[in-house]
Amino acid sequence: MEFLKATLVDNETIAADGTESFVLPVNPVSHLILSILCLNEGAAEATIPEICAAVTNVHVLHRGTTVLQMSAVDLLALNHVLFGKTPMTGQQTATISHTRWLSLVIPFGRKMYDPDECFPQSRAGELIIQVTCDITTGVVTGLILQLEAVELYGASPRRHLKVTSIVDDALVVGENDIRLPIGNPYAGILLFSTTKPLDTSWDTTIDKIKLLANNKEHYFSSTNWESLRGELINRCGMEAGYLAAIGLYIHDHIAQYAYMDFDPRGSDLFLMDTAGMNSLILRITGGDTAEARIFPIELRSVS
Repeated sequence: MEFLKATLVDNETIAADGTESFVLPVNPVSHLILSILCLNEGAAEATIPEICAAVTNVHVLHRGTTVLQMSAVDLLALNHVLFGKTPMTGQQTATISHTRWLSLVIPFGRKMYDPDECFPQSRAGELIIQVTCDITTGVVTGLILQLEAVELYGASPRRHLKVTSIVDDALVVGENDIRLPIGNPYAGILLFSTTKPLDTSWDTTIDKIKLLANNKEHYFSSTNWESLRGELINRCGMEAGYLAAIGLYIHDHIAQYAYMDFDPRGSDLFLMDTAGMNSLILRITGGDTAEARIFPIELRSVS
């Protein structure tokens, strides 16, 4: 078997807010690599989330159907979860106009270079990516994009990742039921909570959760934000640089994220099969009315 890494977008300067569309390869694709290049706009080091804020939406579609959709900052969290590593900036500097860059993986499998789990061969023009940019963040300037693809020649995958985005900006304090997609096995659910424990406050937007399949408790009978967050840290490990400011969130780039893991052993033993379900509900006990984002991570079979 052979892989081929090719540049699809080579240093494209983004001069205005908007969405750019790019056609992806027809051969099986393991993953894409999106690199965000920019300059520090002020005399301060733009953080990794601030660099990510320049890309507000990454949307991969096949024949008009979503394969993956999330912002770059949410993609950063997904990279942590799937690969257990901290994406790092290319240069750490607090000088105005100094170059900065960050590379993020857009995955089609839980492991890179996996011929069994990647996006299958498609026809020309069927698989595209749309990247929406915001050049007026006030933190970075001179936005440039690079996009590369890793193709797997000869791969015949059984399945590929599907990651969709559910945004609820109208939570109530108390119980909230979020309807989740059914039909595919789940590897996990990534969660974003606007409010997190800070200083003397225990407040969280997502305070507790339970999962209901056909109105019965399933996998998660009841779990707290703190324990889910702790399990995420155990999965990913401590971020580089965190000890430099121990006790602070400044070096924790995914402090607002937690993860419901249906593959804790990495063996597919506990994957949650949703085939045949009538309903799948994520019940969130809201601690406030801020935004929550939910990202089902499904494994879609290749027909």
